[in-house]
Amino acid sequence: MHWWILEDALRDSKGHWCEYIETFRDGLSKCDDCFEIFCAGDATPEIQARFSTKPKLPPSIWAQMGDASPKWKRLLRVFTHGNATYKSVYRLLDEADSTPDVLFVPTVLVHHLWGWWKLLAGPLTNNSAKVLLFFPNTPIFIDLDGASRLNRDPTARIFYWLIRRLRKYVQSGQLVLGAETYAMVDALTKATGVPFTYFPHPVRLKQTPPVKEIQNTKNKEQETLVLGAFGAARFEKGSELIQMAAKKILKSQPDLPVEFHLQWLDDFKNEQGQLQSKSPYLEKHAKFNYITELFRGNGYHEQLAKTDIMLLPYRDAYQLRVSRVVIEAMLYGIPVITTESTTLWEQTERYGAALPCKLDREGKHLAAAIEQAIKQYPKLAERAQEMIHSASEHFSAYNFREILIQEGNLQLSA
Repeated sequence: MHWWILEDALRDSKGHWCEYIETFRDGLSKCDDCFEIFCAGDATPEIQARFSTKPKLPPSIWAQMGDASPKWKRLLRVFTHGNATYKSVYRLLDEADSTPDVLFVPTVLVHHLWGWWKLLAGPLTNNSAKVLLFFPNTPIFIDLDGASRLNRDPTARIFYWLIRRLRKYVQSGQLVLGAETYAMVDALTKATGVPFTYFPHPVRLKQTPPVKEIQNTKNKEQETLVLGAFGAARFEKGSELIQMAAKKILKSQPDLPVEFHLQWLDDFKNEQGQLQSKSPYLEKHAKFNYITELFRGNGYHEQLAKTDIMLLPYRDAYQLRVSRVVIEAMLYGIPVITTESTTLWEQTERYGAALPCKLDREGKHLAAAIEQAIKQYPKLAERAQEMIHSASEHFSAYNFREILIQEGNLQLSA
């Protein structure tokens, strides 16, 4: 099978795109598929060399998302970037010796949809290529009644209008609209009336996770349990709640054999705009370790290998979105504490081991969940280890490919 992977967010080493595209590159290679990777015209030389990419796509729209441009200019980009996408892909199709089996866009924003609608209505008419547009994030929310709703801003209305224009191509089978959580697929389908398809978020491990010896927590000689939370500290990840819960536990149970490892690259603001900083008490505590730098080399995987329980008290932003770190935890056989209303809970219920927690402003529920997880650690760890194989099979590029073939009714070229 011949793939074109078109990713204008693949621009530099920031974010998850490098590992994400590497996962597809290595996974598809094992399937004996051939592929070409196209990146943004402003991608660094290092990225172009690393992936043997062709910098044929417009400058990254993702890199512009956080700038301070006026609202009218940001809205106009929905069409200017869509037109730029159309022109660049049109040229690729016109110059190609043969049509690929799959045109795969891993990170689709509303800014791409105008261009892909024009491509499907024009150059791709009667073309045998399957188009897979993948949506890691969308202007959808779940209201208090549990219904899927579009945001009220103009961009969300344009998103709805363009998705509806794409419906006939989904119905014909030429286009597949994908998302990486069941909750997101359900929400998008209900909010737009256009069917979306679930695909797993592929993750590959750079090294084989260790098989842990699971000891009874009542054993006085038990090794210290390491509780971790990794990635940039943010309010939506409940990072300040981890501090609060850890402080409560370490003060009330000073002899508890635990260590907390919390990655905290920068301070952040909560929903009231109040700056959240590292706790002076925890900074001095021997059982609490702030990780204040990015992991280098295999540093992250080494950290995962020594983590016993993952703390992921994520907030409502993850009612629909995927978290890569929870998948990595499952692949390492690490039990997870996470918020039961999130996709993290949904995924660990299926492919891992987890305890649910509710959120409060003081971290009391999280502290209680941590204490419960410590008591139940042998049982949780055994379940997590048993699920490694299922998780690794599900969250793989091979499974992603199989779902596309089966659900998308893909007819492979000879």
